[in-house]
Amino acid sequence: MENSFEKGSERIPTKEEVMEVVFRFDANAVFVGELSDERGIYLLEAESRDEQGDRVEYVYQRKGTFPDQNSSLETVIHVVYYDGEVPVGGKNIATYKSETGEWESV
Repeated sequence: MENSFEKGSERIPTKEEVMEVVFRFDANAVFVGELSDERGIYLLEAESRDEQGDRVEYVYQRKGTFPDQNSSLETVIHVVYYDGEVPVGGKNIATYKSETGEWESV
């Protein structure tokens, strides 16, 4: 869904904008999937491999509460690191500022 504004004036990033930010952190990341509601994308996943061949997952989560019962207090992109198939760590790498339409690296 290409809608980039929520009710009111809160802007929602498009899939392309989210992937552009992911590519800043990992040029080899590949889009895996997304979930959307009437306002646009609320969850997007991309993944890559590290130097050892283990999976690195990037997860975009939009601010709000969603049909699948997930919720987030802010719009963010997280990275999750794996050892084999086991997640072993992760962190928030970018936060979206809807007032300016800009991503802030964390």
